[in-house]
Amino acid sequence: MNKFVVTMSLALTVSVAFANSNKMIFETVEVSEQALESQVDHTGSLAQAREVIAIANEVVALGERVYELVKKGKPTAAVKYAPISVIPKDPTSKQPVDTFDLENCSMPVERKYVTSIKSLDVEVVRFEYMIVYSYGCSYNGKGKYILSAQIVPDSVKVGYGWDFSATMKVAGLMNHGIKANPNVGAMLTINYTMNSWRRSMERNETIHITGNGQIKSYNK
Repeated sequence: MNKFVVTMSLALTVSVAFANSNKMIFETVEVSEQALESQVDHTGSLAQAREVIAIANEVVALGERVYELVKKGKPTAAVKYAPISVIPKDPTSKQPVDTFDLENCSMPVERKYVTSIKSLDVEVVRFEYMIVYSYGCSYNGKGKYILSAQIVPDSVKVGYGWDFSATMKVAGLMNHGIKANPNVGAMLTINYTMNSWRRSMERNETIHITGNGQIKSYNK
């Protein structure tokens, strides 16, 4: 697969104030999109995950309800075995179509992101991960659907005294097109939790992917 080089840079900063005895401690979170330097192993990326995890009219999402990306500061590779697909229902059976009946899917797209969490200007967590997905899939000549979307942890560095975990789930589905020719959208929420002996922090990041290949990150 050709390597995709990302030229767009995205930096979002969220500051959260924590009370600690008689002073305020500020935690700074920065999420940035990085130039892609390595390829993801796509072994198993076309696995047929048949569990329905979300439904929106004639569109369904297949996969698992919650993925553990990082557990106690260590990345997990389990997510790559059950990617998320947003596909149509068969008009007759009303069951999700077979993903091999989808046509004109793009080659897998890879995007790399880094989340940096700082305490008093010192980086205490650095989480690097890949977002991989195929888009533009059609069914019977219509629609733009998403196939094999996954968030793959790359590396995690956690400072002494901190515990960091991250999970992902599908937060919602939508149609950016029309009913007769859908352009699906999927919102994937990454939940971060951080704990130390004196304070804790929780934060959500939402990744929005569309059937025509657009991707955008929202943070709160």
